[in-house]
Amino acid sequence: MATTLDSRLTYAPILLGVAFIATLFMVSESGYKRLHDAGQAISAAEERQMLLSRYLRLVLDAESAQRGFLLTEDKRYLRVFDPAVRALDPMIDRIVEDLRKSGFEADAKKAEAMRAAAGKKIGEMQTSLRLYGEIGRDSALQLIDTDIGHRAMSDLRHQIRHLYDREGERLAVARASSKKELLTARVLLGAASFLSLVLVVTIGVLLGRDMRRRADEAQHLGERNVELDRTVRQRTSMLFHLSSSLQKVAEREKAALARELHDELGGLLVATKIDISWLRKRVDDGSEASKLRWERVLRCLDEGLALKRRVIESLRPTLLDNVGLVAALRWLVDESLRRAGIACEERYPEKMPELSPDARIAVFRAVQECLMNITKHAKAKSVLLTVTSNERELSVVVRDDGVGIDEARIETPQSHGILGIRHRIESLNGSLVIRSLGHGVGTECGFTLPLERIRDTGT
Repeated sequence: MATTLDSRLTYAPILLGVAFIATLFMVSESGYKRLHDAGQAISAAEERQMLLSRYLRLVLDAESAQRGFLLTEDKRYLRVFDPAVRALDPMIDRIVEDLRKSGFEADAKKAEAMRAAAGKKIGEMQTSLRLYGEIGRDSALQLIDTDIGHRAMSDLRHQIRHLYDREGERLAVARASSKKELLTARVLLGAASFLSLVLVVTIGVLLGRDMRRRADEAQHLGERNVELDRTVRQRTSMLFHLSSSLQKVAEREKAALARELHDELGGLLVATKIDISWLRKRVDDGSEASKLRWERVLRCLDEGLALKRRVIESLRPTLLDNVGLVAALRWLVDESLRRAGIACEERYPEKMPELSPDARIAVFRAVQECLMNITKHAKAKSVLLTVTSNERELSVVVRDDGVGIDEARIETPQSHGILGIRHRIESLNGSLVIRSLGHGVGTECGFTLPLERIRDTGT
């Protein structure tokens, strides 16, 4: 509880600072929107002022063309008259539409009134030109000398000036608002920058404190890991030696049981067979039924003796102790592979080094487990067993052409046979390598034992 409260108090300034910056951001965003609106208002007002100026200039261009033609009778002046007159209505429509879109309906009506004033002036100019064509130059000049066109032009100028001034007022208001928003944005930006600097410093201090705390925890955790690693190594070593001792005890018990079966059960079965043979000679009445029963009894005794031999060989191969490792391996290959219909090629060194009893049984059991896995899972057609030896080590490789092995399952706890092989080999300071030759190609199991560790010293 206290740690959680301290953590909250530690990070409270950061959270408040982030909240304040978020508030500044929202205020700044609102100010930016207002600044954007003010900018649009300035642009719109300036554009409408420009349109009003262009509208007045078009009227003046038309008036200048009319007067220049009437005074000089040069038709080149009339080139700009018709284009200027035609451009007036679209321009006034544009001004009115812009004012209405901006919400200035009263000014839009005043702009519509400009159309009437401009119409009077244009009508006066067109009438003078028609009089020039129909009657003569003097009649047109007399019309110009009247104040009709002057009054219409004065009204038009007054209306344009009024609308222009109105746009100027809006422009001034928008520019003032823009300056205000710019000042506000600068103040907010300065405040945000200052607060960001404070936050950076605060975060740096907090991170430094947190890094020191984490470093202390990491050091403490490292010390605990070292202690745990030492304990794990100790326990692993104890379990390894215990497992090795249990394997040796199990092999010794198997050997003792094999000797007892050979000496006791074997003697009993042989003596029984001799007695049965003796009784058959003296008790057999020669009938066919009696003959079948005597043969069945003797056959059962023979099968019992064969079973006894197989059990003894599986417990502790007598060939291993009496003849040697090579003979025991050849018997093992013959018993496990050739009876299963799997061809096997065997390669042994010309001179086999003398191995200790523990080494002989370890090599025998490892090869036995490999061959058992091949007959059960590999679906192989042929096997290659290679035993090589040099001055430093003994190597054994068992290779098959079966379906292969999933290498991800080699080290799983469920692979008891492989784990048993590895333990036997590593207990003699050897190394084991099991690899798949490819899907549908086969598997190779190889191990190497140092001769200095497995050689029989005779002690």
